Amino acid sequence: MQDSSAFQYIAIDQIHESTTNPRLTFDQTKLEELAESIRQHGLIQPVTVRPNASGFEIVAGARRFRASQLAELFSIPARIVELDDTAAMEWQLVENSQRVDVHPYEEAQGFQRLLDMPGYDVAALVLKSGKSASHIYARLSLLQLIPDVAEAFVQERITASHANLLARLPQEHQAAAYEQCWRKDWQDKEPHLLPAKHLSAWIETNLYLALADAPFDREDVGLNPAAGACVACPRRSGFNTSLFSDVQGDQCLDGLCYQTKVAAHIDRELAARPQLVQIETTWRPAKEQRPGTLAKHSYRELDTPDNPDAEPPCPNTKSALIVFGRHAGKTITVCTDANCPVHDPQEVARQARQETEHPAPVMEEAPNEETEEEAEQRRAEYEQRRKEHEAEQQRRDEERKSQSEKQLKEYEAEQKRREKLNKARTATFDRILDSAPAMFTAAQLRTFLRLLVHIDPYSFLEEVASHFAGNDENAQQSDEEIVLAALDNTADDKLISFGLRLTLTGHVSIPRENEPDPLSEAEAVFAPPQPKPSKSKSASKSKETPSPVKTLQKRSPAKRQKAA
Repeated sequence: MQDSSAFQYIAIDQIHESTTNPRLTFDQTKLEELAESIRQHGLIQPVTVRPNASGFEIVAGARRFRASQLAELFSIPARIVELDDTAAMEWQLVENSQRVDVHPYEEAQGFQRLLDMPGYDVAALVLKSGKSASHIYARLSLLQLIPDVAEAFVQERITASHANLLARLPQEHQAAAYEQCWRKDWQDKEPHLLPAKHLSAWIETNLYLALADAPFDREDVGLNPAAGACVACPRRSGFNTSLFSDVQGDQCLDGLCYQTKVAAHIDRELAARPQLVQIETTWRPAKEQRPGTLAKHSYRELDTPDNPDAEPPCPNTKSALIVFGRHAGKTITVCTDANCPVHDPQEVARQARQETEHPAPVMEEAPNEETEEEAEQRRAEYEQRRKEHEAEQQRRDEERKSQSEKQLKEYEAEQKRREKLNKARTATFDRILDSAPAMFTAAQLRTFLRLLVHIDPYSFLEEVASHFAGNDENAQQSDEEIVLAALDNTADDKLISFGLRLTLTGHVSIPRENEPDPLSEAEAVFAPPQPKPSKSKSASKSKETPSPVKTLQKRSPAKRQKAA
């Protein structure tokens, strides 16, 4: 690369933008603001261009160039450099990666353009851009988003945290996971975006399959030849620990491949050990079951280990293979006799009572044949029991219906109670921040340090950043950058309030049962509720001065609007 000059003025109509610039979106409002600044003070920082057949192509400074066009400048200062296509793309990538307002998806596209060129890999990008390998892998994964999710991300309907979680999933699961980003409560007109931690929890519960619990051999390439062995598969979290640094254990992300291997493992086990009893742990229609399979509740799972050569405690104890349902592919030991005198406690107790109350006679007599009168009596008893059973079923159905209606009313009342409590806790949170002292007392410092212990590392930065960012459309800064910028602009006497916001933001919501409540603990030392005046004192004061309660009532709508 050679510089033609330090910089010189070039007619603006001789300059054109680059087609390889990673930045594709520009905030029109901010362009207008920059254009107004250029009208008053001129373009202080020159753009960087390289000569080509059409004039001069912008290498760095597309935003300044567009604002200069809006300011109707005839010429702008430019630094002219000699660069080939590869060097120009590298320059653009580095220049844009150092700016906070470049959209992550555009940055990912810039990384990919360089990777498509000879001699570039992730290690080279780390060296050239100064970014970490985990950052680059996270950006590149965004290119795996399906079109609908990618569009939502570019339009900032979801955050970068949501997009990163979705991009790590196989594309066939992204649409279902994207639906979990939203929730519409009974008081909402439109669904609202949930914090990324809710999406992360749903993915972990519904899409991750722990390979440590797999019933098959993870090094076996023959279970699914098209996919190969699990240990070398890229569709698992352990394949790229930089991208899945927050995921515990080695998780399979391809449920279809996992189930294919489970089915192949089951077929192998049955071929090698045909004496295995086939069982199902989840109910399904009989026509869908394998022939000869025992349905749920047709066997009793035993705690004894699987050892086919051991002496069984009863003739009906066998080794069984789970062919459908939870833990499919696992071999366990079961008893196939529903009334086993060894494993069924009720049958054991019944036989014990029978032996005690009715000892066996020395000589058994041949049973008498049932007479017509006895048969008629037996049928009448059966009919009576059937009617009693139907009456009992009807009573239970009515009881369940009544219980359901009661539960619905209780649920609605609980929702209203929680809504009221949430508003009260939000007001308490604001009051703590407003009452934050300039310096800690010993008790306040001790409470603050306890709050640090309870801090939620997965949500507090995102929520705090959203508070400081507000409605700012320049939302491409990371959460950490937004919060640090807010800290730099915080007055000295508000630093403790800032620290309390960091530690308490994740605890405004109602805690679960038996969980600590850091918000209440902080309220006790930072903003204890003021004691209410007694009735007698209130009555005497009301004759002399306006009621403080009425004054508060006049201001409460504004306060409620401010809190909202």
